[in-house]
This record gives sequence, structure tokens and C-alpha cells, in this order.
Amino acid sequence: MSLPRQSPQGIDHPLVTVRDHAEALALYRRMGFAPSPVSYHPWGSVTSLMMFRDNFIEVIGIDDASKFGTNSSVTCDGERFCFGRQLGEFLARGEEGVSLVALHSRNADADHQRLTAAGLPSQGRIDFRRKMTLPDGRDDEAVVSLALFIDPSLPDASNFLCHQHRPELIWVEGWQQHPNEVDGITAITYLAEPGDLKAPHPLETRWRAIYGDAVVWRDGVLEADTGCGMLRAVDAAQAAREFPQMALPASTQDPTLRPHAIAIRLNTRNPRAMRELLTRNAVPHHQIDERTVVDARAAGNVLLEFVGAE
Repeated sequence: MSLPRQSPQGIDHPLVTVRDHAEALALYRRMGFAPSPVSYHPWGSVTSLMMFRDNFIEVIGIDDASKFGTNSSVTCDGERFCFGRQLGEFLARGEEGVSLVALHSRNADADHQRLTAAGLPSQGRIDFRRKMTLPDGRDDEAVVSLALFIDPSLPDASNFLCHQHRPELIWVEGWQQHPNEVDGITAITYLAEPGDLKAPHPLETRWRAIYGDAVVWRDGVLEADTGCGMLRAVDAAQAAREFPQMALPASTQDPTLRPHAIAIRLNTRNPRAMRELLTRNAVPHHQIDERTVVDARAAGNVLLEFVGAE
């Protein structure tokens, strides 16, 4: 097994949060992904992973809402936080799509302390175990620590840190072989209007607390180089330029009030075969310059951009 070449707080995985988990996995299979076996969290959610070399997409839904507030929840400032309820509330607003983005950690306690000291609001730490089945049929149990940084003012553009104590059970090479030959996430793009010109961009302060000088403005786009993929923030005009004549992922909120992720950019080793696969499986997509972009409605309310050397 080769461990991911992750930097601290690099993109670990976006949570594509959906109402019908089985239907969403069928959509991802049509795009040429090979999801990991379905497994369950102790707080009531159901999950499957599109694993790559250094990061992954987690397609997640609610399996049993009666487990909200039980098992691996945490009390912070007198309030009880539950990860499953956080996802359930996202879906209850009438939305699907990227609810949160997990950032990589190899020491959740130290990273939590550092980011809390940098001023990020935190709900504390959660430790949990998740039963899983490996490609050879063996059952085992992942051991995970999370550090929660959910900003109430940025509920759909917040993060948590993910520390895998048994990474050999997650970064399984057999789960990294996809017919579409995708091998990693290179960027996640958010729609976020700048708001009051006298105030900082709604995501700039947060990203600078995490990444410092790795956050820059480039041609009107806010970028944070995480060391394992780029976080990007665009306004509506830039989004229209980047995704012409495409419907952006739906949000029930005004983006000036609720910034949210609209696109995940992925590298494929074989763009031509990727396009042929999408066409053969009748997946709605557009060719925009060097990018093949799958419609949001075919990917759980997020645009998937596929790029790669021809």
C-alpha cells in the first residue's frame, strides 16, 4: 500500500450529500467510477468512496435518522453536535451537493489546536469507528478522528479535519482503479459573491487562517493552494464564463448569503476514453475548451470537470 502524498490540510474529500444514495452511486458508476463497498457511520449516514491516489469523493446520504445525536456526537459550549444531523439539515433545506469539504490531517489534536488558535470556530473533536469490507472480502474497522470547523455563517463552505488512524484501510489500491482513469481531485470551486467591498471576501479570511500566504487573488478568482488540490471561489459572472450555457448546481439560498461549492475538478489519464464512456452511457456533458463537464443533475448536484493531457 502507498500512503497518500498529502500535505497538512490538503483536500482530503468533498462530501457529495444526496437523498437517494443507491441512485447516486448508479450515476457515478455510469461516469466510470468504481465506488468502494457501501458502509455506515454510527450517527446514521451511509457512505461510499471514489478513491484516488491522494484524495477521494465521498458520496454520502442518510440511512437512519433515529441515530442522530447518539454514538459519536460531541458537546461543545453546551450544545450537542451530531455529524449525521448536520447532513440531514443540509438535505432538509431542499439541497443536494457538496455539504462540506474534509481536509487531511495526520494529527487531529495538534491541527485542531492550531486552527482554533488561528480563530476558526470549532465544534470540537469526534473519534469514531466504521466497519468496512476490503476488496479481498475481509471485514475490518476504520478508526477515525475528526476536528470540526463548521462556521454558522458559512454552513455550506465549512470544513472538518479527517485523521485516518488506519490509512491502509482507506487508501486501498484496489479501490483506486476506475474505468474513467480518474486519479485525483485537482480543484474545488465555490460560488461566493464578494458582498460589501469594504469587508473581506467571505471565504478569504477563513482560507487565510488555514493556508496563510498560499491564498491569492488571480484574475478575479480567489485561490487557496492546499498542497493537494486548489480551493477556488468565483462570483456569478466568473461562474457563467467558466460554465457557459450550463445550469449551475441549485441552491435554495442567495449565494451572497450562503457560498457553496459548485464544481469538482478531476484529472483523468485518458480524456478521450473518458468522453467516449460518457457518450456511451448517455451521461449529459459538455466540452468546454480542454474540460469535459458533466451536468450537475447527473452527479448529485455538483458539476464534475474532467481534465487531462490528450
